[in-house]
Amino acid sequence: MRPALLGLCALAGLGCFASTDRANYTPQQAGTSSFHNESETTISLEGCSAYSFEQRFEHGWRDAGPAVVCVWEGLARAVDAGESLSFPLVAPNTPGTWRLRYTAALGCDPDLPLSQADCEMTGPVYTRPFQVRALCAPSACGPPLGMPNRLCPDGEAIAGPTGRCLRDPDSGTCGWEIAECPRDGSRLTNGL
Repeated sequence: MRPALLGLCALAGLGCFASTDRANYTPQQAGTSSFHNESETTISLEGCSAYSFEQRFEHGWRDAGPAVVCVWEGLARAVDAGESLSFPLVAPNTPGTWRLRYTAALGCDPDLPLSQADCEMTGPVYTRPFQVRALCAPSACGPPLGMPNRLCPDGEAIAGPTGRCLRDPDSGTCGWEIAECPRDGSRLTNGL
């Protein structure tokens, strides 16, 4: 793996990661993204828009811009050791494979915008890729799956059929979405 793709946390040997609450979204579906700092040092994030969207194309990832368009970058957000910050997420309108890129920094002067905080190290931290899938008519998926839902070990997430009929972006076929329990700190939802 090229160093540019490893991200700040891997290069600095830190225990931090970014996650989304789902692996599948429909266009404009609301969700949550979180930045988790499991290191022993404070990590700073950009102030106004904590993350940007990137879409995968045949030859790599393309920046699709920040989640929020800002007129000023705002003060850096400190994520203290052992803490997490969550942010609202609205899935892009375009179906495809997406990820979020947080710009994270170490050793920053407090109470300043990230660009002016004289940080020792700055770099990207990525979420796992997620799918934005167009909804299909329920009739395109056939009868409901009839399998039960269950409470996951985290006591919050529910695994099992979601009742959403989604279009697979690669094959174009429709299928029922089935949610799985969280793995590695992120809530994953497998489709079709």
